[in-house]
Amino acid sequence: MFRWRAGLRGTVAASVLGLTVGSLVVLSSSQSLAETDNYISDFYCEPDGTGMTPTGAKVSVTVAIPTTVYVGKPLELKWTLGNSPFTAPGSFDPKARVIARGSAGISDYWSGVGTLDSMGELVVDKALQDGAPLALPALTPGSYVVGKEGEVKVTPRSLTVQFLPPETVPLYNDTVNGQPHPEMNYGGDGWIYDADRKSDDVAKDVRATDVLDAWVEFSFTGTGVEYITERDDDMGEVEIVLHETGKPTPVLQKDKVDASKEEDGVTPVPADVKRTQQTLWSVKGLKYGNYTVVLKNKSPKKYMIVDAFRVLREPKPELYTHVRDFNAICKPSETKTVSVKVEKEPAATPTNTTATPKPTVTVTATPTNGTGSGSTSTPKPTVTVTATVTPTRATPTKPQVTRVPKGGADTGTGPEEPSGLPLVGAGAMMIAGGVLGGVALRRSRAAHARGRG
Repeated sequence: MFRWRAGLRGTVAASVLGLTVGSLVVLSSSQSLAETDNYISDFYCEPDGTGMTPTGAKVSVTVAIPTTVYVGKPLELKWTLGNSPFTAPGSFDPKARVIARGSAGISDYWSGVGTLDSMGELVVDKALQDGAPLALPALTPGSYVVGKEGEVKVTPRSLTVQFLPPETVPLYNDTVNGQPHPEMNYGGDGWIYDADRKSDDVAKDVRATDVLDAWVEFSFTGTGVEYITERDDDMGEVEIVLHETGKPTPVLQKDKVDASKEEDGVTPVPADVKRTQQTLWSVKGLKYGNYTVVLKNKSPKKYMIVDAFRVLREPKPELYTHVRDFNAICKPSETKTVSVKVEKEPAATPTNTTATPKPTVTVTATPTNGTGSGSTSTPKPTVTVTATVTPTRATPTKPQVTRVPKGGADTGTGPEEPSGLPLVGAGAMMIAGGVLGGVALRRSRAAHARGRG
């Protein structure tokens, strides 16, 4: 009985497998392909032969532009940049940055003209020597969610590349090898150099004067500067003037600070307290360039101390756009405009959720009393097989061809797929054949048993 039942179950399983495969064929569907227009051009860069831009520099650019976008979906432009022609505009410490922006004009979709930008940034981890190659970053696609039907005109216009020097700059101590720092110029009387100080000053040394109107000037290149000194009750007021290097006028900023006060500028520093490495004054947000700051002692018999200066290079691209050596703008050799259709998304095709039908097998055994030798005949099984097959295929509600070959008629329908009904029929026949074969085998064995009895 075990083998017979196993044979029946195997036959039914094989039939079910054939039925399932047939269903998979019936329910298969074609996939649509997104269409894009690849805009390819050489972009030539200016200023030619200046700073980071060698003579004749150009970048090969590919812009992937979709030809159709659904309402409520993003219009996305993907820029791919070729080899970089750019070089370092000087020698710099690690962590310089290269920023690239691809800009495309978009028009005819609303009143006016807009710009869709794709951005990328690359951090240079190693120190740079003047003229060293600069790699270009990958650009993150620019996107804009379209809100209504219509047509958008897309025109790739420019590629801008910007170099930003590293933000971190070492402190400029008041002294180098026992001599005044070359970027610092001391004037007036009373200046002394105090080395090997027990207090925690930068490099354990300072320069100081207690003479009225004694001064020091410091020249730097950056976007800001900090004046580092001490706070002490024997120090006084300091006048600070900022101007461009080589241009005493106009004065960009003029302040007065008091080193005998706490950071709030009001509370006096206690007599027994000396605060070191204090930022007494600072300026930020200057356009990157060359500047000079002048400090003047305005309190007689009070000290003005110079410990160090910290130069700032803030990571703000807008502070560097005017620097020719750090910027390049590249434009295409050929201008091309691509039209993008904005359409409503077709309704989704209903999904067939009908489960794969499974045959129902019922086995009923009816005992029959035999004759002779007191033996009992083997029961005759009555086998009932019920197989319900309902192959369904939803009627499409949208065209099955989303891409019409050139020259073809846009009928909105694709080629018919092969029907899976033959396989369904074959599966059903396999079920019936397996069951009937099992029944015939059982009857043959029963007859044989009666003959032996």
